[in-house]
Amino acid sequence: MKNRFRQSLLQREPTFGSWIQIGHPAIAEVLAGAGFDWVAVDVEHGIVDLSDIAHLFRAIELHGAVPVARLPFNDPIWIKRVLDAGACGLIIPMVNSAAEARAAMDQAKYPPLGCRGYGYSRANQHGREFDSYIRRANEEIAIVMQIEHRRGIEEIDAILEVPGVDAAFIGPLDLSGSYGKTGQLEDPEIVEALRTFRASCQGHSISAGMHLVHPTAGSIQQALRDGYTMMALGLDNTLLAAAAGAALDAARDTVATVLVRHS
Repeated sequence: MKNRFRQSLLQREPTFGSWIQIGHPAIAEVLAGAGFDWVAVDVEHGIVDLSDIAHLFRAIELHGAVPVARLPFNDPIWIKRVLDAGACGLIIPMVNSAAEARAAMDQAKYPPLGCRGYGYSRANQHGREFDSYIRRANEEIAIVMQIEHRRGIEEIDAILEVPGVDAAFIGPLDLSGSYGKTGQLEDPEIVEALRTFRASCQGHSISAGMHLVHPTAGSIQQALRDGYTMMALGLDNTLLAAAAGAALDAARDTVATVLVRHS
């Protein structure tokens, strides 16, 4: 079965996902059940351990989304363990050079494309689908390089020339922070860095991704116009906080209105 997330990346079609930092399967069920194309488990900043990851992946798959993991670091052990847990896509954080991109690719691909180790795991149904899994894994697992430092922008062309890179994804807060302008995405220097990123993705026919931490109809529309096709819309804690805040504001406004009418 084709990984539709990777197919969308290769065809540079819009694909929408979200982000999990709260390590509970109910969160995965809610987000995947909402209809997101993919859901990324944030192993870097989330409260998630390896056993949690497998449970989250199960919940994501059960509700029809593609399970993805944002790793804590570009680390061979984490790449191996998350893939064996069943990740269908990897987001490799803080990639700043072609050498770092090649190192990740080497660990994520089976020979002859890399040196990923063989073994029975959840990904191959604990050996029941071992042969079929290793035949298709190199072609079906999406590999996304996260660009979140000014050094990554400076080396973006070399990074995207590494064979096997399916998409490049901007980490907006870390990127702006590396310029000393955390969160100032409208600053001319950050705007120019993002323009450089998008132009390189366009030139290499690579999907460009962006995390819209607080998405709105306007920001999504602008991102699509700018050429981003892989979009993470919020994350579990911000979506929860926003919905809770909106409900409470509506309740308080309604109470105030009712009290005025009856005073």
